[in-house]
Amino acid sequence: MSWKEKMEDWGGGDIAFLSEDGEAIVFIVAADPVLLVGKFKGRPSERVGCPVITQEGYTLLITGKRVARRLSKYEDRFETSAFIMVRRGDHNDIETKYDLSVCLDVELTKRLFNWKAAEFDPGAVATSIEDAESIMKA
Repeated sequence: MSWKEKMEDWGGGDIAFLSEDGEAIVFIVAADPVLLVGKFKGRPSERVGCPVITQEGYTLLITGKRVARRLSKYEDRFETSAFIMVRRGDHNDIETKYDLSVCLDVELTKRLFNWKAAEFDPGAVATSIEDAESIMKA
């Protein structure tokens, strides 16, 4: 069984966080965002689950509201563009910033949209949301 298959079998394999400085993700938007309510370090927390397609396939990208709001400014490009998000801040740093830009790699963008058209199962979104909610409540 591959790493990806094990993660899917164990749960949480369809969820992504950027948690380290310099960590990056290239993605296209796959579906509407979902508000996730839970706790972080014992305090109430609201995050946004962004259903996206990456080079590895579908994942629910968990972000803060500010980043999701910035991404929403590109909504008119969701059907044609891929995006790059890069974390700028140490692990658990509340001052972390995220760089967000349009991906200029035409071939990669095309591959992501082809994967979405051929492989994306919208039912996977509900499963990933359930997984994210259980993680946020822990």
